[in-house]
Amino acid sequence: MLDVLIRKGWIADGTGSPPFLGDVAIQDGKIADVGRLGAAATAEHVIEAAGKFVCPGFVDPHSHSDFSILANPTAESTIRQGVTTEVVGNCGWSYAPVTPASEPVIRSRLHTFGFDKPTVPWSTFGEHLEFLSDVGHTPNLAWFVGHNAMRLAAGVSGSRPSAEQMATMEGFVHEAMQAGALGISTGLEFNPGREATSEELMRLNAVAGQYDGIYASHIRNRDSGLLEAIDEFLAVARAGSTRAEISHLNVRHNTNAPERGWERAVEKMAASRERGLDVLADTTPFREGLGQMAGILPPWVAADGPEAAAAKLRDPALRARMRNESDRYWRFIHKGEWERVYFQATPQHPELGGLNFRQISERLGKDPWDCYLDILADAGTDYEAILTVGTLFTDEHLAEMISHPLFCLGVDTFTVQDTGPLSDIMRHPLGFAGHVHYLTHHVRERGTLHLEEAIRKMTSMPAAHFGLWDRGLLRTGYSADVVVFDYDELDDVSTTENPTAYARGVEHVLVNGVVVVDGAEHTGARPGRHLLRR
Repeated sequence: MLDVLIRKGWIADGTGSPPFLGDVAIQDGKIADVGRLGAAATAEHVIEAAGKFVCPGFVDPHSHSDFSILANPTAESTIRQGVTTEVVGNCGWSYAPVTPASEPVIRSRLHTFGFDKPTVPWSTFGEHLEFLSDVGHTPNLAWFVGHNAMRLAAGVSGSRPSAEQMATMEGFVHEAMQAGALGISTGLEFNPGREATSEELMRLNAVAGQYDGIYASHIRNRDSGLLEAIDEFLAVARAGSTRAEISHLNVRHNTNAPERGWERAVEKMAASRERGLDVLADTTPFREGLGQMAGILPPWVAADGPEAAAAKLRDPALRARMRNESDRYWRFIHKGEWERVYFQATPQHPELGGLNFRQISERLGKDPWDCYLDILADAGTDYEAILTVGTLFTDEHLAEMISHPLFCLGVDTFTVQDTGPLSDIMRHPLGFAGHVHYLTHHVRERGTLHLEEAIRKMTSMPAAHFGLWDRGLLRTGYSADVVVFDYDELDDVSTTENPTAYARGVEHVLVNGVVVVDGAEHTGARPGRHLLRR
């Protein structure tokens, strides 16, 4: 007798081929058979899927669920959308390695995302994974080690690490790769990674390359310096002989990008593929995207550490400088487009969560710049952990990214809950419905992709690129990560007026053969694994 039998569903197997009517048999955590299995097949758990679609579990190629997984180990918002594997440690951020030099910053970030331990109970990357395994989690996680975390742990500030600091960071990469990391990630618009030189990045990526690793990057610039940033990314990947992933390769609207900037950047990526570099990119489903509130600040604000930065944010003369010099990252802020920036709440200002800075300015009766800098200052040393959501893209740009053959479909957010602190920290549909939004909005409503192609871009395409060789397809012998959804009933639900609502229409989800969503309700099971580099 089988463990699970999914009967009479429309099977979209992850290859991009048209769906076909059939059954999926699951035994010992693996897919035992796919096809017309007949009435003789029996199982302990039978899922009747007539009229429903059955597909591989979605693989998010660019997730930040490592931010919140310790406070939300059942991964409520993402698992309810059918996301069974999340590639995490992106944009240069991971919670390991940790040293006395970085522990205050890492502890602060953990507390921001609901982790309540008074100290960080690990130091190495491997110890971090072991801690998470002991807690247990519903989705599978595949990991990058973050360059920002390594810089902080090595005590690096500025653009020139000492020889000892450089050796320490190289040691961090060795340890993480030996523990099973996919590779390294960088976040070159953020402190402290934005101070790093190309030479530093090449040296660290060369270590990852010794393990057949991957280089993933939130590149240095996606507006006026986009093309130079792409050139740097490709040079770093080639120098390390690694596979490569350009994180959320997009161009924000009205931020001084060169003519045909995105198209030219993608042409550079495609040309590198033709010369043998295994490089892809990923994109997001909404016009809005996640951001770091402190990201707009000039580098000198953070140069002397968090405590000094908090003091600078209170200094009237330095605030005047910040107004003039914060023309970076989300450049539309400097252009005065405050209605495009949505604050996501802090413990100091929960009442402002979900409002844009035009609305905040009107509510507080102050200039938007003063509101923005006051909120940062009120957070003290935690100022770099504050999140914003920005209206970043046009519908036309979204369509060209989503439909491009070299782009996987991700969401660039973290798993949240509909109640409690994690509902306050994300007051936008981004956290609750991004994966389903691809299928409802971009497939069903706009016709940007056919359903089977969207599923391929959300399953086998990222799984293969990241070396997750037994995921992403409904194929005999593959791990049984499976989703059953009612296409007609799929609904984002979450809106800007009611942002903290789980998506509907995903009825059953299995992770490693274990039913984690049954009848659209989370079972509480935590069968997820760390999918380590092999």
